[in-house]
Amino acid sequence: MPEPSIEEELAEVARRVGELRSDEPMRPSLREFADQVAGRCARIGDLYGDWDRNAGDHIRAVMHEMPELLPDAVKDPWRE
Repeated sequence: MPEPSIEEELAEVARRVGELRSDEPMRPSLREFADQVAGRCARIGDLYGDWDRNAGDHIRAVMHEMPELLPDAVKDPWRE
């Protein structure tokens, strides 16, 4: 079974907390909210590690599906 996209994961979280009905697609405003939260977390993560590779890069890699930012040999624990 293929791994769900980050979009699918975010929609599922929104359904679990009552922000989307079971048949409702992700609303652009909720996606933007998730992007803003992820961006804030990534900026905090930028303070940990070095400037070339840090926790902020890892957050961006996962939340924006940019695997080139993942450190070598690191797997996303949410997708195992």
